[in-house]
Amino acid sequence: MTRPVPYPADTRAKGWRFELDHERIEQSDTWALAPSDVKPWLLMLWLSAWRQEPCGSLPNEDELIAVRIGMPMKTFAKVRSKLMRGWWEAEDGRLYHDTVTKRVLEMLAAREAERRRKAEYRQRKEAERTGLSHGTTDGHRQDDTRSDTGRDDTRTGTGTSTGKEENTHHARTMAGSVGVDGQNPTKAGAICKAIRARGIADVNPSSPELLALIAKGVPIETFEAAADICAKSTPPKGFAYLLGIVKRQLGEAAAIASGVGMPEKPWDENRSTIEAKGEELGLGRWNEHDLSVNRETFTQYTARIRRAVEQRQGVPA
Repeated sequence: MTRPVPYPADTRAKGWRFELDHERIEQSDTWALAPSDVKPWLLMLWLSAWRQEPCGSLPNEDELIAVRIGMPMKTFAKVRSKLMRGWWEAEDGRLYHDTVTKRVLEMLAAREAERRRKAEYRQRKEAERTGLSHGTTDGHRQDDTRSDTGRDDTRTGTGTSTGKEENTHHARTMAGSVGVDGQNPTKAGAICKAIRARGIADVNPSSPELLALIAKGVPIETFEAAADICAKSTPPKGFAYLLGIVKRQLGEAAAIASGVGMPEKPWDENRSTIEAKGEELGLGRWNEHDLSVNRETFTQYTARIRRAVEQRQGVPA
């Protein structure tokens, strides 16, 4: 069963480096099971996937994969079960791996956070240039959380307001969103207050993404757990990255609920699984007692099972 494509088809690395997480690699079951002569090829496989479009994917064709990493096809066929362990097919017909996919999603989240930071910076500079951002009497810019006096409801300067009305409105708005002055906070405000307490400062109770996640029923504990991850990261991550974590977790939960879950255990992992697949297909087990000249080797038996799997599924085994 194919799984949903994890990110847009036009996703590219565009110079973003693929950094190896040594701790994650050493904890990987695939790395532990791979023979020493296969491990360098695993690294080449991940690097090749990183350069593909979409980033982090591979074509669902053995010959193309072997060519991409520079491995002879005969060698690839021998180590395929170890080399391709954990790769799964998505709805676009390409192969993805959870470890590489996670790095791509982290890259996209970091890019989005950087895009927003630059956009906010440009907006502040434009506001200062046009006189919409008012400073204090000594020329220093006021803190972003203070009200901008002299603005009407369209957020353009009128020059007639004393600022008292806006300060009162601002205080009421903050009270309603984050629960200050004894007022009850909104759900978004309560979540922002909780994750701010865990070290995430750039919260936004009005964020459309946050409100959408709340509407989907994501509990406050999920946001708090994501905040802990962001706070412990080096360097610490912000609010946009936190929302990315929650969205990925929500997507994974939806995939599991829909029956997609984790990829099935490879049938060609060892002799027992291969012979079990042979019996499932009605081809029986390998006859190891056949000592004739033209006897079928276990490699030939495996290839015969693979062909049968391909014919039944219509995809490479």
